[in-house]
Amino acid sequence: MKHNKLTSLFATIPLLIATSSYAADINFSGFANIAAGITTSSDETFDGYTSDIDFNEGSLFALQVSSDLGDGLGVTAQIIARGEDDFDPKFEWAYVSYEFNDNWKVLAGRQRAPFFMYSDFLDVSYAYNWITPPQGVYDLAFDSFDGLGVIYTSQLGEFDSTLHFSAGRNRDDFNLADPSEAENIVQPDFNKLVGVAWTLNRDWLTLRSAFFQTDMTLPVPALSGLVAGLDGFGFSQRSDNLEANEDKVTFAELGFQVDYNDFIVIGEFTTLDLSDTGFADSDAFYLSVAKRFDNITVHVTYGEKDSDIDNLLSDLPSTISTPIVNTGDPTADFITAATTDATYAAIYNGTAGYLASVEEEQSYITVGAKWDFHDAASLKFEVTKFEDDGADNTEATLLNIALVTVF
Repeated sequence: MKHNKLTSLFATIPLLIATSSYAADINFSGFANIAAGITTSSDETFDGYTSDIDFNEGSLFALQVSSDLGDGLGVTAQIIARGEDDFDPKFEWAYVSYEFNDNWKVLAGRQRAPFFMYSDFLDVSYAYNWITPPQGVYDLAFDSFDGLGVIYTSQLGEFDSTLHFSAGRNRDDFNLADPSEAENIVQPDFNKLVGVAWTLNRDWLTLRSAFFQTDMTLPVPALSGLVAGLDGFGFSQRSDNLEANEDKVTFAELGFQVDYNDFIVIGEFTTLDLSDTGFADSDAFYLSVAKRFDNITVHVTYGEKDSDIDNLLSDLPSTISTPIVNTGDPTADFITAATTDATYAAIYNGTAGYLASVEEEQSYITVGAKWDFHDAASLKFEVTKFEDDGADNTEATLLNIALVTVF
């Protein structure tokens, strides 16, 4: 009998209810996104969608359970079943919190990393105008971590100030390419993750900044041959640069939001430094303008993402000429030398091809509308025009519709 993974999700719920005197204080809430998308041409793919309409890619169901245990102590768990993962439920959050006073709060366990302006409700589509936040900015390898968080809230002049410190680790499986292909699933290690996010809010204005760093180990099976080849020819420094093994990476974000009368203007800029990892550095931004008309909001968002990687081959020869050693068999000597030269050429050209393939020059514009037809539900429509003038040299037009709700 086919296993029903949504059943597994709800079968997990009773395990969260402790048989203690605090069980009566447990609160349940949740949200759901039912989304569909399709590209306008048979040769277009974008954000996981193709010209065949897909109802799984952006759909999800989530349940959040929290309990106030008194005296500042609480527990929170969030389970999400995503359509792109065949609705296989997993814990997105699972942490214990303690409020020392009105200013200081500590979180311990699995929690959301405060990388972005919408990190706290990243999957709650009902909370923002888009169906999903702009993918050019919101596309880091992970968004949750296991560790400690410290939140300090205070008043800074006329602004409400929130400092959110984070420290921990993430070792979640990661899809390098097509999520449907098992060989693309690897287990990275983002160790020694530390960072801080600072948010200032006053009436209609929100300002935000964040900075994080981590030691990244990310195996890429497709690169293992190139790494071994460069190392075998004595270019160990270049092979180290191509391999992500406990390399320090940094991430920074700046954001703002203006919500004045019926107008909303939102912008975020991010920069990701992946030097010496075999992955491209990237800068990304978006700017979104929206206007509310009673229960309908229309919005336009423009964004760009540029990714560049250092030329690891800049000081290496493109070819080598192996001397023929006289062993008494000229034919064998010639074949050995030719094979060595061809092997180096294949490694050089393969590395050059990989470096070129990871460079991006993306831009996109999204036009959409959100209809709040119910106090707890919205219907959303979007059209996104996407172009990549980098190595892929692709373009696509994506149509999306979603029913989103909270409960």
